[in-house]
Amino acid sequence: MADSYVGKPCPKCRHVRTAADGGADWQCPKCGIAYAKFVQAQSAPPGAVAPRSATASRAATTSGGSTGGGSTGLAMFVHLSILIGWIIPFFGLIVPIVVWITKSGQDDLAVGNAKEAINFQITAFLWGVLLVGLVLLGFKIFAFFFIAGLLGVVLAITFVILPIIAAIKANGGEQYRYPITAHIFS
Repeated sequence: MADSYVGKPCPKCRHVRTAADGGADWQCPKCGIAYAKFVQAQSAPPGAVAPRSATASRAATTSGGSTGGGSTGLAMFVHLSILIGWIIPFFGLIVPIVVWITKSGQDDLAVGNAKEAINFQITAFLWGVLLVGLVLLGFKIFAFFFIAGLLGVVLAITFVILPIIAAIKANGGEQYRYPITAHIFS
């Protein structure tokens, strides 16, 4: 594969690979994309999920999952920081904001997942405000206590399960979108 890209520009960053460039032959030494995966993604129709080739699978396992357009480990960490935020207050909000600010323009995967993690937390906060409102109404109408209890259980499970799913998807190099989330930052 390296021979086919020696003297040719990278399809993403336009870096011309030389024979002296080190690193994996399937990966651009400058931007780190997997050549085959990038070309395959560009040739797929919009909205279609391209199957992973053997070269792309090898790229994902060899480079620690960092293929394509960014750091999958960092993208995964912004989602897992939400769970750490249960132990360390505001950690789950501070980490995605820091990633967004520091990696903006450099790592599209991590920045996109950071924005989505922030959107999820803002929406979860708004659902929590609704829950508190139902509890306060429950002092007057008993049925609201039951509704508030069910909503509280659903929110608690969702706040644990969805960040785990998002972290797994981000580790695979995907931009995860949380369901029933206000997409304020996109």
